[in-house]
Order: sequence, then structure tokens, then C-alpha cells
Amino acid sequence: MKRRQFIKSVSAAAGASLLFPSAGSMMSGCSTNTTIDGKWDFDEIVDRSGTWSIKHGRANEGQIPMWIADMEFRTAPAISSALKERLNRDVLGYTSIPDAFYESIVDWETKMHHWPVKKEWVAYCPGVITSINQAYLTFTRPGDSIIVQPPVYDHFRMYAERLGRHVIDNPLLFDGKRYRMDFDGLDRLLADDSTKMLVLCNPHNPCGTVWDEETLRRLASMCHQRGVIIISDEIHGDLTLPGKRHIPFCSVSDEAASIGLVFTGPTKTFNLAGIGMTAYCIIPNEDLREPYLKQLNDTKLNEPPLASLVATIAAYTQGAPWLKSLREYLQGNIKEVIDFFSANNLGIKAIKPEASFLVWLDCRSMGLTQEELMNFFSNKAKLLLSNGAAYGPGGEGFVRMNIGCPRCLVKEALSRIRNA
Repeated sequence: MKRRQFIKSVSAAAGASLLFPSAGSMMSGCSTNTTIDGKWDFDEIVDRSGTWSIKHGRANEGQIPMWIADMEFRTAPAISSALKERLNRDVLGYTSIPDAFYESIVDWETKMHHWPVKKEWVAYCPGVITSINQAYLTFTRPGDSIIVQPPVYDHFRMYAERLGRHVIDNPLLFDGKRYRMDFDGLDRLLADDSTKMLVLCNPHNPCGTVWDEETLRRLASMCHQRGVIIISDEIHGDLTLPGKRHIPFCSVSDEAASIGLVFTGPTKTFNLAGIGMTAYCIIPNEDLREPYLKQLNDTKLNEPPLASLVATIAAYTQGAPWLKSLREYLQGNIKEVIDFFSANNLGIKAIKPEASFLVWLDCRSMGLTQEELMNFFSNKAKLLLSNGAAYGPGGEGFVRMNIGCPRCLVKEALSRIRNA
């Protein structure tokens, strides 16, 4: 069966058995409706054939793609409607940044994260990683050291090294359930005069840790004493799960505000990666903000595409009800995964995330090399997952599983793991 036919078979209930030959009742949890009783239907299987999806394009025939941080749900209707309405005006000329863009961000950060951001702190910037790269160029020079805390999103290291910076690791400490920062190790690294910057992942990807206020305050204090700038990637901050609250780094203390640059946006929250260039920075300290914004201006990266402006404003002014329902649904998916591995002794332990739709799986008890582990998931279980080793020291023996999809797919993936 060709890939397009394969995907289409999922979207039709009659073809469900082609994708899930052993699923049976599992498919009863799936739907082909956008809403049910006026509510969003996250059980709907969305046909992504013909959409140029990277996530699906890299999957082999028969594999369920659960790797890149891209959810399998329809875009929030409020965002789609806003984009359609704007396109219906048939005007796509040069566009300035409206006040509504800044106002939507200030209001969102205030209400969602209890951070009373000032408008002058906020600026449009291209995607979070592109913007972090610009911070590398603004505040460091080739040969300078940048601290990362692995296992952590691999792009922090990748682009810093491409730009000639020296990346040094301060691995997180893991007690089998939760990760915490190694402040003793950090103190040693900060003592080196070549250390100019630390990249914070807040919440942490791939571990799913939501850093508490005490941890962030201590981190800020240590880096402030050494004059080290902190770049905080907070792209998963809106996706905290019940019982946890995202705390923006620059909000925890005056020290944090003086050395911190926050980068975030609606991309992960509302699944807008395909639009691209949808991000913003919040920089309270003018001494950091001015040179950074000059860097963006000098490289002509401070001009947002129209779709980015429309999507951001719509997301932050109309998207909260959709997001509330999404987080409740994701919590159900995570419970499905946690309960499954707790009940089945497979040598795999799911680390319960505190944010986002990514689950970190500890597979070390399986006794496999990393190559054997990836072969098990890819070729035996027919799942395309993210390789834990890519996230640096401490990632060996782990994989990252994306559960931002209809629950029937989560159940099918778990069934495949058990059968394999």
C-alpha cells in the first residue's frame, strides 16, 4: 500500500483495520468528526496526506510516526478562521506589526503565566531556535563557552557548534523518577571565564520537567554572580499539565530579569510549526534588549510574515478554551502510557512529564545497545520515535515518544510495543 493510501485508510472508519489489524475495539475511540456536542474532537484521525508533512514523510510504510514535536490534531478553529478571513480580503502586501500583536502577548503572559510583562520588553523574532542562534551571535564570540544541561533538545548544541562556539555539558541529575539541576557541577563550569551563556529549557525537553521557582532563582543567582547570560527556551510553557504551573525565567527575581532573554511563541501550543517564523522574545533588561534587537534588524529578521501575526493574535485572544480542552486530552494520553508501562513488565519505564505531549521512555532495563533499541522500535514495533542519544549525555537507553495524537493511536502504539 502506498503511503498516501495508507494514511487515508486511517481517516475512514471502514479502512481502520488496514492500519490497525489487531486493533478492533481500539478504533472505537477514534472519530471522523471535528466537534462533538460543540466541543473539539481530539479523537478525530486527521488525514495529513498531501500536506508535505515532515513527520509522516520520514516514516516507513506501516510505521506510526511519533517523533518530531508536531501534534496530530486540527489547528484550533479560531486560528484557521482568522487566517481564512484575512486571506479572503485578497490583500497580501507589505505589513507592519500592529499593536494588537504586542497586546495579545502581554495579556497572554499576564493571564496565563502571572507575569506582568511590559510592552516595551516584547519584540517579534523568527522561530525560537533561529532567534537563539542570533543571541549566540550577539552575546558570544567564536571560542566562547555555552552551557547546556543534557539530555536536552539537540538543536541548542548543534547550532552553537556550527557557529564556532564551545558547548559544555552540565548533565541533569536523575533519580529514576525526576530530573534536577546539578548546581555543584554548574558552579565549577561558571568559574571558567570563557563561559558566557547558559541555555535553559523551561519546561525541559525531552524530560518534561517544569522547573520550580526555587530552582530558577538559584540558577539566576549563580549566573548573575558570574555575569553569565541565560537564554530561556519556553516554547512548551503553555502546555503544563494539571498540578503544575509554568514559571517564566525572567519573572522569578531581579537577577533573572537582568541576565535573561525569554524566547517563546504559539508554535507548539497551537501546532503552528508549518507557518514558521512564529515567535517572540521578552527581554526586560534594556542593556540586553537593544543589542539583540539591533542584531535582528541588521540581519533583517525582525519582519514577521502576515500569517504569523494573524495566527499569534488569534491564538492568544481566542485560543484559551481550545487549549484547556487540549491539555485535558493530553493528560488522558499520558495516563494511558504511564498505566500501560506500570502494568506491563517490559523493561521500559515512562517518566511522567509535567508539561507538553512528549514522554521520555527509560529503556535501559531492556539491555540493548542504542542501535538495537532503535531497531526494536522502528522495525519490530513499527514506531518512529526520537533517539534519546541525540539529546546528549544521559540520553543513551532512552527514547522520546510523541503522544500528541488521537488516543486510539497511543493505544495502538502501546499494543505494538507489547507484541514486539
